[in-house]
Amino acid sequence: IRRQRQMCIRDREKSMAIKIDLRVPPCKPLPEITDFVSKCEDAGFDGVGLLDSQMLERDVFVSMAHALMNTKSINVASAVTNPVTRHPSVLASAASTLAEVAPGRAKIWIGRGYSSANVVGIPPATVRQMRDAVVTMKSLMDGEELDFGTITSRMKHGGGETTPVYIAATGPKVMRVAGEVADGAVLMTGIHPDQVAKSRELIFDGARAAGRDPDDIETIYTCTTIIRDDLKEAREVARPLAVARLMQPTYKRWLKAAGMDFSEFELPRGLWDLYPDVPHAEDWEKAKELCAFLPDDALGQLCDSMGLIGTPEYCAERIKKAEEAGMEHLYLMTDQSYEFPTGELHAFRDKIFPALGR
Repeated sequence: IRRQRQMCIRDREKSMAIKIDLRVPPCKPLPEITDFVSKCEDAGFDGVGLLDSQMLERDVFVSMAHALMNTKSINVASAVTNPVTRHPSVLASAASTLAEVAPGRAKIWIGRGYSSANVVGIPPATVRQMRDAVVTMKSLMDGEELDFGTITSRMKHGGGETTPVYIAATGPKVMRVAGEVADGAVLMTGIHPDQVAKSRELIFDGARAAGRDPDDIETIYTCTTIIRDDLKEAREVARPLAVARLMQPTYKRWLKAAGMDFSEFELPRGLWDLYPDVPHAEDWEKAKELCAFLPDDALGQLCDSMGLIGTPEYCAERIKKAEEAGMEHLYLMTDQSYEFPTGELHAFRDKIFPALGR
């Protein structure tokens, strides 16, 4: 009986532990994608996020379905899809189908779709489009009839198992919308405690304005994650990703929230010419060259606010601090867009998860 009680306590403590998902680009043939997701499951990750960028990666929903059918417990999310290259009715149908494949394990993360839209010459989704898409998707999955212009339609296979829909958000308007209509929010604000507090306040404001319980909205914090045996080396690898934050006007709010101001630095114009953008740059060496202007001390501050960048031991301690600060779910976004994050998987499996008692 005593042993059973101890096992129950350990199981309860494990269930209360911070959730950790890993970003996995569907950059290889489908069987290899699923094999890597299976390795993530075996390593102890709670979930994976598969990119949706039709010109850069394999199809996200085919990849999600295949991975879900060949794993047992890991959650699989679209990280992130969008309502401009995919009509909300198409997204709703895909989401409902995934719920049939693996009930409770599929998640739809929806955002503006920069890398999907930019490469085919269309504008990314507006805040209004994202809000309308989430409302439409949830209604169709529930089996409701909706008006589409002069046509009223319903999804024949709606009304069954539904898939949670999250909104990826960086700015305050989108965060409030996530609180109003979504099941959760995937936030790229940084993980400084003040950044977390301010972003949650915005989401909770949106939830309360819509008459919803703020505690029903899950918050997932995106962590830029680069793990090396040397702290300086890890930060150098992260340099283009750190500079990409400085290029985003919206992100200045979150730097300010963490007490950081980098307005003194002039950004090279060539950064905007990288294809398709700095975080996904095909010419990574050129990206690093253009980002060399940022001093090491500023780079260090940015890296610590962005996520988990350093040695396995350094990152394990930062996760512990994040959990102490009240964060419940982290999404690890590595620097790899065209390769699997094998190094980070091994670091978590062999060093970080054991250090966290998992």
